[in-house]
Amino acid sequence: MQAGPPPMPDLADTARLARMVCGTAFAMVLMPGAPACGPVPPGLAPDEAEALAALAGREPVIVPDLSRDPRTAGLSAVCGPAALRFQAGLVLAGTDGRLLGTLCVLDPAARPDGLSDDAAAALAAIGRQAAREIGLVAALRAARADRDDLRSITEAAPALIAALDRDEVCRFANGNFARWFGRAPAETVGRSLREIVGEAAYAARRPFLARAFAGETVSFEAAHPRADGRHALVRYVPRRGPDGDIADLQLLGVDITAETDARAALADSALKFRAIAESMPQMVWSTLPDGYHDYYNPRWYEFTGMPEGSTDGEGWNAIFHPAEQPEAWRRWRHSLATGEPYEIEYRLRRHDGIYRWVLGRAMPIRDPATGAIERWFGTCTDIDDQVRARETLAQRREALETEIAERTAALAEANARLTAEIEERARIEEALRQSQKMEAVGQLTGGIAHDFNNLLTGIVGSLDLMQTRINEGRTQNLTRYAGLAMASAQRAAALTHRLLAFARRQPLAAQAVDANRLVSAMDELLRRTLGERVRLEVVVAGGLWLTLCDPNQLENAILNLAINARDAMPDGGQLTIETANAHLDDAYVASEIGVRAGQYVCVCVSDTGTGMPPDVIARAFDPFFTTKPMGEGTGLGLSMIYGFTKQSEGHVRIYSEVGQGTTVKLYLPRHLGRAADEPAPSAGLPVPRAEHGETVLVVEDDATVRTLIGETLTDLGYRVIEAPDGQTGLRILEAPGRIDLVVTDVGLPGLNGRRMVDEALAARPRLRVLFITGYAENAAFGNGHLAPGMRMITKPFAIDAFATKVRAMIEPGPR
Repeated sequence: MQAGPPPMPDLADTARLARMVCGTAFAMVLMPGAPACGPVPPGLAPDEAEALAALAGREPVIVPDLSRDPRTAGLSAVCGPAALRFQAGLVLAGTDGRLLGTLCVLDPAARPDGLSDDAAAALAAIGRQAAREIGLVAALRAARADRDDLRSITEAAPALIAALDRDEVCRFANGNFARWFGRAPAETVGRSLREIVGEAAYAARRPFLARAFAGETVSFEAAHPRADGRHALVRYVPRRGPDGDIADLQLLGVDITAETDARAALADSALKFRAIAESMPQMVWSTLPDGYHDYYNPRWYEFTGMPEGSTDGEGWNAIFHPAEQPEAWRRWRHSLATGEPYEIEYRLRRHDGIYRWVLGRAMPIRDPATGAIERWFGTCTDIDDQVRARETLAQRREALETEIAERTAALAEANARLTAEIEERARIEEALRQSQKMEAVGQLTGGIAHDFNNLLTGIVGSLDLMQTRINEGRTQNLTRYAGLAMASAQRAAALTHRLLAFARRQPLAAQAVDANRLVSAMDELLRRTLGERVRLEVVVAGGLWLTLCDPNQLENAILNLAINARDAMPDGGQLTIETANAHLDDAYVASEIGVRAGQYVCVCVSDTGTGMPPDVIARAFDPFFTTKPMGEGTGLGLSMIYGFTKQSEGHVRIYSEVGQGTTVKLYLPRHLGRAADEPAPSAGLPVPRAEHGETVLVVEDDATVRTLIGETLTDLGYRVIEAPDGQTGLRILEAPGRIDLVVTDVGLPGLNGRRMVDEALAARPRLRVLFITGYAENAAFGNGHLAPGMRMITKPFAIDAFATKVRAMIEPGPR
C-alpha cells in the first residue's frame, strides 16, 4: 500500500515560541482550511479568529487596543469574556508570494507602545521559519504526488512497461508486464530477465539485447509464454546516462494479437466481398484512396458491354453522358478531398448504345485506428424507369398546383371578407367592453370616494377640534376627539383591507386553523349580532381536518355572511353554520375556473331568508354591488370573502332560491400540520419595554414612518439603527456588530425588504425579522409562508401591538 501525502506541519510549537518572544498570553497560527493551532484564547470562534487574522500584514501589524479599533471593537472576543485587547499579526508567505497562513500573538492587556524592535524582529524571523517549513512540506507532497501520478499512468497504460539495468536486472515493471509472464509485480522487480522469461525465450532475445545495449532501438515480435496464440510487439529503447554510456533499457510491449487476427480476418473479408459483389444485381465497383478504379463486378461489364480492364482508372469516363460529366467529376473530386459520401444521378451508355439513368453511390472505408481512407466502394443502380415515372408525376403535379392556386385565390378573397367582418365585430365588442369598464370604474370611484370622504370628515373634523382646543389652552375632551379620529382611521383601514381582499392583495397571516374551535368561539358574538328574531344553530363535524388560512379573515368572512343573512330575514328566521370535510373531484372542478381537485374543509352558512334570483347570484361577488338601499352597504362584503378565499387557494359557491333562503359554502384546503394555538395579547397591559438594551435595525424609506417607529422603540429602551433603503440596511447587516431584530418595510425601492433579508442571511443565518406591509404583492413571499424567526405586521398598526410583537420576537431564544 502506498503512503499517503505528508500531513501539513503542526505549528503549535511555533505559536508557543512566538508567545514567549512577544510576552503575550496567547498566540495562534491559522492556515487555510485548518483550525487554529497554538495557545489560542479560550472560546475564540473560528469566524472571529479569521477576522483578527485579516488584520495581519507582510510585516508585523500592531493593534495596541482592539477595543478602540473600529474594525474589532464589536467582536465577541473583544467585548465578551475573553476581553482581548492587544494583537500583532504577521502574514506567512511562500517564496512565490502566495499566502500560506497567518501568525498572531494576542493579550488581554492593551499595549500602547506595541512590541519592542527586538520582539518584532524575532516575530518576523519566526514567521519566515514557519513559512519555510510549510513550503517544504508542500513541496514534498507535490513530489510524492508526481511519483504516484507516474505509477498510475504506467499501470493504466494498455502496454507492457519495464526497465532493465546494465546487468539485465528488472528495476521497474508495471502490472501488465508482470502478468504477461504470470508473475506479480513484486516477484518481477529485482530479478534478471533470464529468470523472468525463461531460458528458451531469453536465448531468442539475446541478439536483440546485445544490439540494444550497443545503442540501437530494437523491435521484434514475441509469442506469449503459454503459447496460447497471443503475440506482443516488443521494443528495447536504450537510455544514456550523463556520461554518454548506455545506462539502462526501457522495455515497451504492445499486445498485437488483435492486429494479427485482423489481418487474417481482412483476407477472409476480401474473399467474402468478392463473392457478395459478384452475386449482386447492381453494378459494383471499387477504387484506391486517390479514386483510381481497379475493380468492377460482372454486372458492370454486362451492362456496358466493355471488355474487362478497359474502364480501369479513368476509362469509365467514355461511357456516361457528356451532359452529366462535368457535375459528376466535380462531386467525385469533392468526395475524394473531403471523405464525404458520393451520390449522383447520371446517364450511362448501355451495350446497345442507349443511355439510361443510373444512381451512383460510393462510401469510403477507413482505417479504424487512424481514420485514413483505405478504399472506396460504390454501386450503380439502373433507375431509368423510376426517373421517367417521376417526370410524369412532376407534370401532373404542376397541373394540380395550378388548380390549387386558383382555388386558393378564391378562398383568400372569401377569407378577406370574413376577416373584415370579424374586425368590425371586434371593434364593436371593444367599444362595448370599454363602456362597461368605464361604468365599473365610475361605480368603484364613486363608492370609494363616498366612504372615504365620510371617514376623512371624521378624522379631519376631530383633528381640527383638537388643534382649536390646544390653541385655546383647553384640554377637555381631547381624548374623546382623538378616539373619534382613531375610530374613523380604523374604519378606513378596514375599508382598505376589504378592497385588498377583493383584489386578493391583502397580506394574510396564514396558520393552521381548527374551524370547529373558531366557529364555536364566535357563538356569543354572532348571537349578539343577529338579535333575538334570528335563531342560530351551529353544527360542527367530528374529526374535522385542519385548514391553513388567516383566522381573523375567516372570522370576518363568517361574520359578514351572518350579517347578510340577518338582513335577508327582516321578520326573523334561522341561521345555520356547519363544518364538514369535503372532497372536490375532477368532475366537479372541470366546470370551475381556478379550482384544484383535492381535500377541503367546508364552512357552510345557510339562512331561511328572501333568497336571490340568478342574475343577483351572478353579480354577488362584484365589487360595490349591493341590493341594499344607498348608504346601508358598501358592496364589498362578498367581494372581500371571495378575495380572501381565492388568496387562500380555496373556493366559494352560492346556492339560493327566491323565497327559500341562501347557502354560501367556503372551501378551504386541508392542512396536514398541527393547529396553531397562539394566545392573543391581553388588552390593558403596559407596553413591553426593552430589558437588556437590545439593538433594532429599522429599514423604512418613508421618513415619517421611520421616525415614528424609531422614536417608539427608543422610548421603550431599545438601541435603534435607522436605514432609509435596502442597500444601506444590507451594508449594516453585513458589518460586525449586535443586531437583535430587523424591522423592515417590504416594498422598499430598489433592493426590497425580502431580497435584503435573503442576502443578509449569509452573514447572519439566525437573523430575526419583522416585516411591515400593507400590500401582499409587494411582499413576494410566494405562498405567503414565512421562515422561522420571521413575522409580519400589517399597516396601519397600533403602537402597543407593534411593541408587543417586537418584544415577543426578541424574547424567546438566545441573542
